[in-house]
Amino acid sequence: MDVDIFGALSSAYNDFLQSTFFYYLKIFSAFVSVLLFIDVVLLLSKRARTDIMIALYGMPTSRFKKAKYIPRWESVKNRLASGSVSSGKIAIIEADKMLNEALEKFGFSGKDADEKIGKIKPGQLVGIEEIRNARILFHKIMEDPGYESSLEELKSALEMYERFFRGVEMID
Repeated sequence: MDVDIFGALSSAYNDFLQSTFFYYLKIFSAFVSVLLFIDVVLLLSKRARTDIMIALYGMPTSRFKKAKYIPRWESVKNRLASGSVSSGKIAIIEADKMLNEALEKFGFSGKDADEKIGKIKPGQLVGIEEIRNARILFHKIMEDPGYESSLEELKSALEMYERFFRGVEMID
């Protein structure tokens, strides 16, 4: 009595491949595969954005709520637009407060903006060198409230703050 085991297994396998159960199993597997593929793509896109920001800035970026900062920045610019040097000085102080908040959101620690800026590597944030220059005027104003500055000097410093805020996508 010769039993063809290979033929029997082959026949059972072919019957299984043509069964209704296997058909539904293929459909279910395809559905799960598509869901997993979409999940992987979404996870990689989220990670890729973070990785790109780390590559560009050396750290993950903070997503600012522009609706909060744009009106504040407009208020700062309006102070300078009034044409008063004293209002311009207040605008510089307010811009520096916004800078301190931004640096804190980026994760730089320190008791004040000077310590936070000291921890930033060159090229790590867009416009940080200009901010260091603008803060010279800020320090002069803070040390001597009677410091005589021109509107052009104040306007130039605010433009440096604005370039920084635009560079880190804090304002439009």
